[in-house]
This record gives sequence, structure tokens and C-alpha cells, in this order.
Amino acid sequence: MTNTPDRITNDLTAWLGEPLTDRLTDALQREAAHRIFQQIATQEEASTARNWMIGMNPHLDDQAPILAIAEGQAADVEAAARAYLNGVWT
Repeated sequence: MTNTPDRITNDLTAWLGEPLTDRLTDALQREAAHRIFQQIATQEEASTARNWMIGMNPHLDDQAPILAIAEGQAADVEAAARAYLNGVWT
């Protein structure tokens, strides 16, 4: 199934809620958030992926990944997600 912009937005809204999804103002931000959420959710529960996306993250100076993506830091969030999935927190 193809990830169309509408599907991506609908998925993000279901996973994170409308207020957080609305913080992602362009398609590239939404695509990055969708991709990162799915990467985590394939190895963890969806609830863990949600908590990771909205919680403070030490790799992002204690900023929530979803907010970092909204500020144009998708590459940093992807690196933080890789660190999380690899068990690297220092």
C-alpha cells in the first residue's frame, strides 16, 4: 500500500493526535515523522513508539522528537531513533 500524503497525515493523527500532527507543517516533515514512527514501531509496541516521539530525548537536548522534526531537525531525529533502536543512550 502506498503512503500518500493523506494516508501519512491520517496515520500520524491516529498515532500522535491532531495537535501534534498539525505541528508538522509540510509534507517532508510528515513523511519523516511517519518513517521514524514506523521504524520504532516495527521493533517496539506502537505505544512505545508514540511515547518515544513525544517524550524528552537526550540525543535531542531533551526535546521531543516530534517537535524537533517540526523545527527542521529530521536528520537528528533519525539519528536519535537509530541510537534508541541500537540501545545507545550515551
